[in-house]
Amino acid sequence: MRSRASTRVSPGRVAVCPLLVACLLPLAACRQAPAQTVEQADAARSARAAIEAQMAADAHAAQGAPPLPGDPDRTETLFDGLLTCQPKGWYLSAESGRPANPYLARHAPQPCERDEAFGIAYFCVNADFHGLPVYRVVTHLGTAPTPIGLLIDLPVEQARRRARKALGTEFPRDARSARGERPQLDPQGDNPQKSQLLCTPDWA
Repeated sequence: MRSRASTRVSPGRVAVCPLLVACLLPLAACRQAPAQTVEQADAARSARAAIEAQMAADAHAAQGAPPLPGDPDRTETLFDGLLTCQPKGWYLSAESGRPANPYLARHAPQPCERDEAFGIAYFCVNADFHGLPVYRVVTHLGTAPTPIGLLIDLPVEQARRRARKALGTEFPRDARSARGERPQLDPQGDNPQKSQLLCTPDWA
């Protein structure tokens, strides 16, 4: 996956904008940005704290923490924590090379695609998330801060209607999504038939 001025993605890839590339740069670079408003600075600090907490949790799990609980045959185990951008076990175990999430470990033990450049692993699934047909789960390839979430086999407007009916929200871009507290629902690049529900804190 490479960032371009006009990004075109395949149906199985996350749409990555230039802003996302900035999110993956060292944290020190973020501190050199121009002066921000108080609200923007607070959002940036919250986003950094959320990502650092996730990195610490992933690193701890990769060092041999006990297996995560959950029924490996229930999608609730797969999606647990996603609504607050804290899904459980969405990374590859350093010991086994398999996903730490029990559902993924049983039903998609290996990524169907890896994006080494952005540190993303894609797992091919056929699952339902509150009426949204999910065909890929986007996870951390390692412990670096990366976007995580779902690729959905629906146009974004249909996905938003289903999300609003089932969960009471269309997952808009707002202060909560910028702080990494909940995912954001968007079109998947320029593919009008696909959408994506991603946790991608906005540091800009």
